[in-house]
Amino acid sequence: MIRILGLSVLMLFCIYLVYAYPQIAQKNVDVETNATVQEDPETNEDIFESIIPDFEYLHEEALDKEVDGYVVVTYREYEIHRDKAGNIIKQIPTSNYEYIRYRSY
Repeated sequence: MIRILGLSVLMLFCIYLVYAYPQIAQKNVDVETNATVQEDPETNEDIFESIIPDFEYLHEEALDKEVDGYVVVTYREYEIHRDKAGNIIKQIPTSNYEYIRYRSY
């Protein structure tokens, strides 16, 4: 009997927490969204274009080799930062490689 009473109290407490805390969290979200400053959308797009890099795979000819009658071509992924005009500002190699093999005839 004591176990059932204890489990009932614990269950009621959990139900209370489930219903009480989402309301408080929602109030905090409303306060944060009202406090944020509205910025010019064009400015945000310009910032994101200059910050977010592109990832491209470039052919690494020095790493190409022939294995068991196949030519293995190696491509390495690079993180490429470009300016608004499309010129490459920075090119950083990553540790990701792609290998494509072709039958040598």
